[in-house]
Amino acid sequence: MMTKHDSPARTKSFPKLLFAVVIVLAFSVPGLCARKEAATAGPVLPPGKVHHSSEFGWSAQQDVTKEFAGLLAGGKLQAGDELVLDHTYRISGSHRLPDDFTLSAAQGAGFDVTDAVNPGHNRPLLELGNHNTLHNLTITYLNTPKLGPTGEQRDVHFTPRLGIQAQGKHDLLLRNCRLVGSIGHHLKLTDCRQPQVIGCHIAGGHWSVYLIGNVTDAVFRHCLIENCQGDGIKTGGSSGVVRGVLVEDCVFQDNLRDGIDTTGGFNDSVVRNSIFRRLGVSGMDIKSHYESKTGRIEDLAPENIGILIENCLFHDTPNAIVLTTLDCGRRSGPGRELLNAKNIKAYAPHDIDINNCIIGHAEKPLRSRREDGYGVDYPSGDGEHMRMVFLKDAYAIRYRDARFSGARIKPVQISSIGGSSHLSQEAAAAFERSITGNVLAEPAPPIPPGVREVSFACGPQAQE
Repeated sequence: MMTKHDSPARTKSFPKLLFAVVIVLAFSVPGLCARKEAATAGPVLPPGKVHHSSEFGWSAQQDVTKEFAGLLAGGKLQAGDELVLDHTYRISGSHRLPDDFTLSAAQGAGFDVTDAVNPGHNRPLLELGNHNTLHNLTITYLNTPKLGPTGEQRDVHFTPRLGIQAQGKHDLLLRNCRLVGSIGHHLKLTDCRQPQVIGCHIAGGHWSVYLIGNVTDAVFRHCLIENCQGDGIKTGGSSGVVRGVLVEDCVFQDNLRDGIDTTGGFNDSVVRNSIFRRLGVSGMDIKSHYESKTGRIEDLAPENIGILIENCLFHDTPNAIVLTTLDCGRRSGPGRELLNAKNIKAYAPHDIDINNCIIGHAEKPLRSRREDGYGVDYPSGDGEHMRMVFLKDAYAIRYRDARFSGARIKPVQISSIGGSSHLSQEAAAAFERSITGNVLAEPAPPIPPGVREVSFACGPQAQE
């Protein structure tokens, strides 16, 4: 095992991202993400009609389930059209939107979902088509459990309701939407290309945003994802790999587990200028998880390779970043392992760069999470309170110019899970868990406690 805290880290080259990123030294203040949002090109819609809900005689708080379904089924709302919701309406069931369609709302208008507790089906409220835009919508799931890091028990801490879904679609845009409620997933994307989530506020949800399979080139910008019963963004659930994600100027806070969990891969992705605070396990759980229906590792693509994390603030969470390799073949018994000495290096997380990040704590006493602190539940003999990197089984990890705010922060904890039910000793012993980097001597500025506001506009905005 190689750990060098005082040697300069190699910086990964990302030729597609050759622009200057100015690190904000006062990351702990609300102005961290205060940058003017770059123009984001949404889907190009063919000419169509703009309809207002008032044209159809809808009144505020009316249940429009049948009316909305009828407009879609009858062809009144077609590809290229836009429907503007003038008020908030009650709705249930599942509704499939046509391609090249926009659903928008006046500020504060949208849907109150009435079947969020007992949906009676596993279909989404909205099934998206290609080139769909959701703009300025407020969707509230009524009577769902309390928001916040309350627990992960289905039907107790969250309901199984599915909010917005797209499968095999491309060029999707969610802009300035607010999605609220303790449900399973607010947004579930499977095998989608170029989805964009810009300026959205998402509160509650077990895996609030769920990316499955070959999701490519997703963008999350100026988003607040908070009060989740599990993770803010979660990948997984398929043999495919999520690739090319950009997360920038976002805030993840007050989640039971992680800000971002990459169980389904996060290859060639970038996370920058973002805040991860008050999270129960970690800011980012970079977890390569291999489970094959055929029993062949060759059917699975390597996960979590080539990730850049830069200019981020992690505070009041036991671990900033966790790195793990899981072999689910071992569940089937000896001899059924997917990973071994020959292939482990191809499949373990590697080539990950962590540059110019601040790690710290300010809000709770230096106690473990089990003792009502934000510290680690399994301290080593060093008695650390927080870890920058908890490296279980990964290699070629590099960090550069890290800064700490607070006491008892450990740069790196290395603890292989080799020999456990999740990874064989043979595989674990076949490679060196390596990490290099440096921590600057100058501490970061103190982190103000209790900050929940964000410095960017997110959620519905007033229309011009």
